[in-house]
Amino acid sequence: MSRKRRKRRKAQKKKNDPGQVELLPELAEAKGEGAAPEAADVEAPAEGEGDGAAVEAPSSSKTDVPTTAPSTEGAQGQATEEASTEAATSADRDDAKPLPPTSAAREDAKPPAPASPDSDDAPVLPSASRTADDDGVPPAPRPAGNQLGLARDLVEAGRVPEAMALYASILADRPDNLKAHNNLGVLLDGLGERTRALEHFEAALGVDPDNVEVLNNYGSTLTELARYDEADEVLRRAQRSAPDDLRVRLALGILAFRRGLYELAETELHSVCDRDPEHGLAFYYRGEALNRASRYDEAIDVMLRAAELLPNDPRPVYTLGHLYDRANRGMEAAEMYRRARDLQKEATP
Repeated sequence: MSRKRRKRRKAQKKKNDPGQVELLPELAEAKGEGAAPEAADVEAPAEGEGDGAAVEAPSSSKTDVPTTAPSTEGAQGQATEEASTEAATSADRDDAKPLPPTSAAREDAKPPAPASPDSDDAPVLPSASRTADDDGVPPAPRPAGNQLGLARDLVEAGRVPEAMALYASILADRPDNLKAHNNLGVLLDGLGERTRALEHFEAALGVDPDNVEVLNNYGSTLTELARYDEADEVLRRAQRSAPDDLRVRLALGILAFRRGLYELAETELHSVCDRDPEHGLAFYYRGEALNRASRYDEAIDVMLRAAELLPNDPRPVYTLGHLYDRANRGMEAAEMYRRARDLQKEATP
């Protein structure tokens, strides 16, 4: 048989048996090792094919390549498709390396966006995040309205910036939330941002003009800003609504002290101390009022109680040093000054 005829028969045999078709060069390595291409080898779709979306990993529910081999009938082009198919299905083998996560998978991994405080999916901060149960089902979200409680927990844990951010998130969805306005105002006042604090107290009073707690906080901040006439008007409004409220009596006593009305301050604060013997701040301001009113012996007794109730506050200890100095009790005065200095150092960050 001539060489030319043998060549024609060999070509015909290949045509009738596409399984003998050689793999394309770029698929040979995958065929030989039975592994999926490395993630870095996966090319992005060509322009016009999916608008540049990330490549998705093959799955049983969605795949562009059949997992079963095509029919062996057909021409050489069909045989080439069979080779491509086998290389693609190698990604499903046990030793195949997974493709990078899709954009959808990355989105699922992100924390949920903040929701309204009245929604059923109130966000949980990272510190209180919960993992899924063993069956993979995430736990039920916190009940609606629980964000205020979570913010209070953050304050008690000393995580004030996080609490403030949560209150701001609540107000972004519910600008008329009285408690969020009031509590955020208190935190701002504690940080010395009293003008901003007033804005939140005023917003809260816009919701409930007669709320005693908000009126008391508003009046106290006005006192700190030396806006005494306005503070007196606001605190008197609160007192008319709640004549026996100790917080209001304390605020009025401090206001009188700041205005230099020491006898009036002592009267107001004496009432608070009698009704609440554990109120350290009332004892401190009462002792200061007695000191300024030149009632030194009484001032020492009251300030000793204040120092006991406020063990980490250097102010009552320092005032005791001043009172002992005035009473010519030098050694006791020196001890109080030393203790006040140590407490001040401990309080300094």
